Amino acid sequence: MKRMISVFAASLLFLTGALVYSQSLAELAKKEKERREKVKAESKVITNKDTPKYKTGSVTTGNLPAPPAPQKAGAEAEGAPKAAKANPDEPVDFQGRPESFWRQTMADARQRVKNLENEANVLTLKLADLQNQFYRESSGFKQQDIQREIQKTFYEQDRNKEELAKAKDQLHDLEKQARKDGALPGWLTPKTP
Repeated sequence: MKRMISVFAASLLFLTGALVYSQSLAELAKKEKERREKVKAESKVITNKDTPKYKTGSVTTGNLPAPPAPQKAGAEAEGAPKAAKANPDEPVDFQGRPESFWRQTMADARQRVKNLENEANVLTLKLADLQNQFYRESSGFKQQDIQREIQKTFYEQDRNKEELAKAKDQLHDLEKQARKDGALPGWLTPKTP
């Protein structure tokens, strides 16, 4: 008999706990739904057309400012400024990207390749200097330190070669993509001053 009472009391406690838990779960679901609606209202989608505008800006994180109050239809008719492109007469490719986008993108990719090539030259010179230091040094302990620097430089050279190969591949892929998207050949070549 005592056993039946204890089982009944345990099941009663379990059911009471389940009811309380389900109520709190419903409240949590409601709060999460409200939070998601708030986040959705504050978010902004950046498309490929917006990238030139944000390319030179600094990266910041934080909360978005409150959205401006919606304007009346009459205010738009009165000449309220709309989002305008830098140059509406500029030719565009099949995707709607202007010539300036392709020129800037290609220039950035070429500059990255050039920087990596310059870095490779610097590493070669650094390696030659370290090897000269190694053979000039008579102290074994200093030679060990120089040897470690030589090994680091070899590692940096290998890493640089990989990055340079990737950068050249990216430049080649970018050229193929530009042609595929209808960019004119003149947009892809550097401008001569």
